Parts: sequence; C-alpha cells; structure tokens
Amino acid sequence: MEYNSVAAIVSGLIAGAIMLVPIYLGRMMMPDKMRMDLLKMLGTMLMPVSGMTYGVGLMIHAVMSMIFASTHAAFYLWLDLDDDLVVWGLLFGAVHWIGASIFFGMIGPSIHRGVRDGTVEPPGFFGLNLGGMTVTGVLVVHILFGLFVGLFYEALA
Repeated sequence: MEYNSVAAIVSGLIAGAIMLVPIYLGRMMMPDKMRMDLLKMLGTMLMPVSGMTYGVGLMIHAVMSMIFASTHAAFYLWLDLDDDLVVWGLLFGAVHWIGASIFFGMIGPSIHRGVRDGTVEPPGFFGLNLGGMTVTGVLVVHILFGLFVGLFYEALA
C-alpha cells in the first residue's frame, strides 16, 4: 500500500471527532468522575479562558489528530501493512495512549498556561490526578482513535 496523505488526514479528522463523543458524553453523564475537559485543556495552553477557548482547543485537537493519523499511516507503510489496519490501529492506539499519558505527567505550570492560572487541573501521569474513570476514558478514546484511523485509512487509501 502506498502512503496516502489525504486518506491519513481525513481518517485523522474523522477519528479525532469520534473520540470527542465519548469524552463529552462521559463528562455529561458523570462530571465528578470524568474530570478531563480535553478541549479546555488544549485551548488554555495558549490563551486564558474566553469564548474562544474551546474553538482553539478544537483546532489544536484537529491538527494533532491529523498528525497522529499520518504517523499511523507512515507506520503502516514502514511495516508493509496492507490489510487488517483496524487491528493494527488498536495496537497503535494503545501505544499512543502510553505516550499521551506520559506527556500528561509533564503538564505543569512551567509549560501550561491553564495549569499555571489554575483554570485546569494538571492531569498527572496517565491522568491519575483526575481519577480512575478519567484514566480508563483516556485509554478507551485512544484505542477508538487507532481503530477508526485504521478503518478509515484502509477504506480510503
């Protein structure tokens, strides 16, 4: 299979949008258990809380989704994978979760404006500062992201 940047970008945008659904459904149904507000956390990296915070967070998330889906596609090419990309996407999603969860531990006042201002809680490694349900939710949405990148990339490439 040849690398297809359009398929990677489209797959990333769709998978990134899909992963927002369980995040915000979980926050609506269990706000005390699902404490990570992803778009607010991303938006407040660059700006104080305002009417544009969620829009900026959404743009950051969309760009990250395109980059990570392109990375998935590059690994598919590098590993010479042509089919079963859904299964490989599950594996890549789990690896992505580990990397993102380690990065969460590095989010602190020195690098995150929202944490410094007290507008968002520092998630801690694997999101542990935000509770077990958040940790589980972060795992699930990263696996979903990998699954859907694999599904849509295989269908579109």
